[in-house]
Amino acid sequence: MTNAEARRLRPMGLAARMILFLTLALVPIGVVAYFQTAKLQHETRLRSQLSLVALTEAAAVGERETVLRAQGGAQALGATLAQELNEIDDLEECSARLSAYLAASPGYSFAALFTADGRIPCSSAGASLDVSEFPRLQALKETPGATAWLNRSAPISKRSVIVVAEPYFLGGELAGHVLLSVPSALLPRGQKADVPAEFEDLVTINEHGEILSSREGGDRVAGLLPADLDLASLVGARAQSFAARSADGTTRVYAAAPLVPGMVHALGIWSRDNAEAQAITVSGLAKALPLLMWGASVIVAFLAVNRLVIRHIQRLSRRMRSFARSRRLPDQGDQHEMPAELAEMEDDFLAMAEAILRDEAQQENALREKTILLKEVHHRVKNNLQLISSIMNMQIRQAREAETRLVLHRIQDRIRSLATIHRNLYQTEDLGHVDAGRLLADLVQQMAQMTEVSGRPVKVETDLAPLEAVPDQAVPLSLLTAEALTNAMKYAAPPEGAKAARVSVRFQRDEEGRAVLEISNTAARHGTADPEMAGEPAGLGSRLIQAFATQLGGSLEQGMAQGLYRVRVAFALKEFEPDETTPTKVPDVPDF
Repeated sequence: MTNAEARRLRPMGLAARMILFLTLALVPIGVVAYFQTAKLQHETRLRSQLSLVALTEAAAVGERETVLRAQGGAQALGATLAQELNEIDDLEECSARLSAYLAASPGYSFAALFTADGRIPCSSAGASLDVSEFPRLQALKETPGATAWLNRSAPISKRSVIVVAEPYFLGGELAGHVLLSVPSALLPRGQKADVPAEFEDLVTINEHGEILSSREGGDRVAGLLPADLDLASLVGARAQSFAARSADGTTRVYAAAPLVPGMVHALGIWSRDNAEAQAITVSGLAKALPLLMWGASVIVAFLAVNRLVIRHIQRLSRRMRSFARSRRLPDQGDQHEMPAELAEMEDDFLAMAEAILRDEAQQENALREKTILLKEVHHRVKNNLQLISSIMNMQIRQAREAETRLVLHRIQDRIRSLATIHRNLYQTEDLGHVDAGRLLADLVQQMAQMTEVSGRPVKVETDLAPLEAVPDQAVPLSLLTAEALTNAMKYAAPPEGAKAARVSVRFQRDEEGRAVLEISNTAARHGTADPEMAGEPAGLGSRLIQAFATQLGGSLEQGMAQGLYRVRVAFALKEFEPDETTPTKVPDVPDF
């Protein structure tokens, strides 16, 4: 498993789990709070809408009274003149009566009768008028009914007026309309004292969405009206309030209320600074309150857990990792800010660290003592083997038979090989591993100096790699090398045309990772080697070589090839496996 996979499989940290469980705990509360907040916001919005509509209606009382009074006067004139119009032969008398009405009812600038066939037979101006120049009268002829419109330059009064048209009937049939003009200057201007300061303007519109009046004047009102709303859609609809972007790019709140149902509507324009307007425009904040509460709760909980737990655990973890790397006992930290449980955990860690250091010190002392004792054992064994070799040397000098001296020399060589092994064991730092290349180099050098070669010169070549071997393999490897090298040096013969025999010792690692020991010697020709070395009736040397190869767990190959006699052993190097009950010892030579 790679480090990246291990990190992916690592469980969540304390902070992540705390956030997860706190989220699960707050979900039901958050859902209930969200729906309650949404319901409360909806009710607040409705109350704010009704409040803005009521304030708009209260502010438009002057406009309402003006239009209703004009509508009532037109209805009265229509009812009176409808009964007498057939009896009046002189239209001048009709005009006189309209003039008398205007004189008795101040606040009107013009009055006229507009018949269903599109004529004005009489008016307060005293003469009939040509209606062909008035498009609004032509439209009124096509679509009769109570209406009002703004005429910014009236032909009679030469000023801005609001014309109110009210139908009148004769015999139950539409006979025409009574027209009354109210000067715009008579409508209320500015804001009343009881209207909030956030009230920006009050606009009245007719059923066609045309502006009749504005408190702030017609020049400024164009930028205050909604940019993407047909004002005609407000007339005939119920009272309502809404937020929209005005033509000047500012978001404003509008309240629409009917003044004369189906005929005149009032549109109040409010700034967003108004408290009631804010309840309409600010909709996302209240719904986001549960989410904000969750976020605040998680942050507070995380900060609390981080301050009380996480940072202390991380500090303790860093001290543990530092102790594991350096084996240095950390200093006692300031535990005043730590919870009692974590302070106890830190005390336990420090006590455990002290116990580990003591145990490791004791183990190191015990290991050092054991190593010293083992080296002393190997040193004494080496001295004993050298003593035995010296005794055998004395015996060799006293022996009379050449065969006896040869046998004793071979035994002495084997004893010296064992002494060389023990010398390397007590000189090495790690008793569990032996540098096999160095061990074989010492052995070859010793045998090249001490072995007699019957007066014949022998050149020894070595190629030894520094491969580590365990003692259980180093001993049979050394003994096998000693036996094979002794035979190679004894039976080596210079090749044709050469003066000296040549012996090669090679110890390397092959492609499969195995250790390979190869000892070869030159021979004059095939078949000149000793029969014992050629594989005929086996002698002691051949049986020892075979036995040591078996102990190494390797494969043995030996024989003549291209003028060389080769002994080749390939074996796998073992790992050191300490045995606490049985000490490492030199393996016994098998009994043949």
